[in-house]
Amino acid sequence: MVLDVTKTYEPIAHLLRIRLEECGSERVLDLCSGAGGPWPALLRHFEEHGGKPPEVLLTDKYPCATKFHNLDSAAEDRLHFLSDSVDATQIPEHLQGFRTLFSSFHHLNPEEARGLLQDSAEKRQPIGVFEVPSLRSLTLLSLLFVPIAAWLLVPFRRPFSWSRLLWNYVIPVIPFVLFFDGLISCLRAYSLRELREMTRGIDADGYSWEIGERSGGLLPVRITYLFGCPQSASAESAD
Repeated sequence: MVLDVTKTYEPIAHLLRIRLEECGSERVLDLCSGAGGPWPALLRHFEEHGGKPPEVLLTDKYPCATKFHNLDSAAEDRLHFLSDSVDATQIPEHLQGFRTLFSSFHHLNPEEARGLLQDSAEKRQPIGVFEVPSLRSLTLLSLLFVPIAAWLLVPFRRPFSWSRLLWNYVIPVIPFVLFFDGLISCLRAYSLRELREMTRGIDADGYSWEIGERSGGLLPVRITYLFGCPQSASAESAD
């Protein structure tokens, strides 16, 4: 809900849609999805801007049974939860598609993170990594908004839960955990320089990397992004 209200990933929505089209990808394999992340909002963005929404398979090492609520029919038809456990460092061969990770790449240590990128290049699978956490001063300051957002938005989260109100207002565990988790994530996030070093040594002919950052949501934070795509796929799409 916070992601939707603050339009956190709005700055990279257009860029992601273009890269999906360039790579000729109609299916997304979302890794470390948790409860679903930003994909409902992204699918709405694609439709509103004339893009074809991809089929999105949400996966996680510890699958979440929670389902989305209040989805429009188009988004509901394109989003699918995989009930089987999927480790982002050991992706089964049969799971194909444009790989995406939203604010979860920092959970992988450098060896695991590089291994995922290497695996994507070797298997000719496109990948997009998007990280909100960073050590930028504005991003760190924005963490102060997290407890406020929790206090304001938790009552509207569905399905309704009295226990959630207890741990949010009476004993404010939820705001504290969200703030602490955000702070640790910022401390662990990879910088642009580290991402460039990580991809520089990956041996994969005909596979290109793009690393940068975008801003533009309601909060003054910049999103770090990394794209990897087989160059042959981009060329064929351009033709």
